[in-house]
Amino acid sequence: MAVAIGLLMLSLAMPSLRGLFAEDRLRDRMRQFDEFVGKAATLARTTRKEVRLRWEPEGVRMVPEEPLDTDNSATVDGGDFFPFQKDEEFILSRVAARDPKAPWEWSFWPEGVREPVEVSYNSPGGSWSERFGALVPEPDVISVRVP
Repeated sequence: MAVAIGLLMLSLAMPSLRGLFAEDRLRDRMRQFDEFVGKAATLARTTRKEVRLRWEPEGVRMVPEEPLDTDNSATVDGGDFFPFQKDEEFILSRVAARDPKAPWEWSFWPEGVREPVEVSYNSPGGSWSERFGALVPEPDVISVRVP
């Protein structure tokens, strides 16, 4: 009888445990993207040059508007590309762009200002959305959804 009750309790707890692990994976992917965004902001400030994040089919590329000096220690080591994993998408919404068909590029300026945008993430494991303000260092989490 005790084994049956234990199995019943375990079967009731499994969906919530799966949801908890799925939400952890979503938040981890959000953290990875936020770190990449932080690298772009840091690169723009330290090199005193505009940096853009450019969406490509395989991921997001960090592109300085002018070539960086080869001896500049502020370049990003191996962090200039954020690859998309299988079956996931990152959607950029340029909320301040005048042209609704503006290219999927996000600008970071040397003064520490960035273009305000919203980024949405979708995958079979769930979705999230964040709002990045022009001057606020941390994004606002709009939503996190686990299927």
